[in-house]
Amino acid sequence: MVAAIRLLFHLLFAPGPLLPSIPLTAPHELTTLIDHRRVQTLEKYELSILETLAPGDQVAQSYSDLVLTNMLRGKKVMHLRDQQAFAYLPGHTMVVPPNLKMLIDFPEASDETPTQCVALAIDRLQVIDTVNYLNAFYPRTEGEPWHLSLSQHAFYNNEEITALLYKLVRIGFDDSQNKDMLADFAVKELLLRLMQLQRLHLTEHNTAVLAPSNRFAHTLQYIKENLAQKISVEELSTQACMSQANFFRAFKQEFGLSPIDYIIKARMRLAKRCLQNPVISITEICFKAGFSNLAYFTRMFRRLEHMTPTEYRAISQGHA
Repeated sequence: MVAAIRLLFHLLFAPGPLLPSIPLTAPHELTTLIDHRRVQTLEKYELSILETLAPGDQVAQSYSDLVLTNMLRGKKVMHLRDQQAFAYLPGHTMVVPPNLKMLIDFPEASDETPTQCVALAIDRLQVIDTVNYLNAFYPRTEGEPWHLSLSQHAFYNNEEITALLYKLVRIGFDDSQNKDMLADFAVKELLLRLMQLQRLHLTEHNTAVLAPSNRFAHTLQYIKENLAQKISVEELSTQACMSQANFFRAFKQEFGLSPIDYIIKARMRLAKRCLQNPVISITEICFKAGFSNLAYFTRMFRRLEHMTPTEYRAISQGHA
């Protein structure tokens, strides 16, 4: 059972197969087995790779700057302020505000199962400059102006965010003379995508409240209520009282993905929830989640989750 759960974590939260793993520090270069750091300082940012190869409990950690962290391998258990402890797994990103006191457990760390995390420290003025630039030249069409929330400490990232963090690691530890300029462009894009992801999560979790006054919240509510039906961009643009072209462009600017991509991801979330119920057949789940045929459903599931629906069901029920 434990092995099945570990395999589930690996399959669900590991970065996509096109992204290479970051090599671990050579054993003779380790200065500590808990939170060993490799640091690369850029002109405006500091990039660290943190590795732990031994179990530990209640390890204190904090940063003086705003830090974006991304879990690459292994498992941590995070204790933040008065929040309930939560598992920090590969594929998760945290926005860590300055001076936030964290206590971290490393329950499974060892030579065979190390933890590895990338931490990007960003000067507060860089965040402000990026947000001001977006609000001046690319203002949001609905709701509040662009801003980076420091209260959403942990959330599952998307492929673009993961790719950007890997790109920053590559830039930071490279010898290129243009590394500071390249890092600056990558961090600005990273901040934009983080704000889009935060906006998406906030809107999804408050659609009922926001729908009467926010056209995108109304759109997400409509998608949620009609997932089993065929949904077109034409329908959604009508719901939002916009032309198709303007709606498509504004939706992608708001949330960082197209309306069609969002519908597919929402259907996948529903399918994964249903697959954990052994009573519902996979064919029934296919149509319940709004897919037109089983072959297409299986193909999309494999592409996005890197396994078939049958394999996901077996692992989620501990039979693998």
